[in-house]
Amino acid sequence: MAENPRFTIAEPWHAFVRLWAACRGGMGGIAHWPDPGGVGDQAAWVMDAFAALGGIDAALDEERRRLAGGG
Repeated sequence: MAENPRFTIAEPWHAFVRLWAACRGGMGGIAHWPDPGGVGDQAAWVMDAFAALGGIDAALDEERRRLAGGG
């Protein structure tokens, strides 16, 4: 990349990605939501952003497997 995103993206977005990572479900799939309650109690924009980050993460995992010769 021409510029490192670590230095060009504002800190609040880095904090949001850390929040997403902390809230992700592990192998058991249990998520820990940022607000009290279940998925329906979360802000829509947060859920949309979490979904986008999850899609990016899945694509990166798939590319890593492909590069490692795993499919």
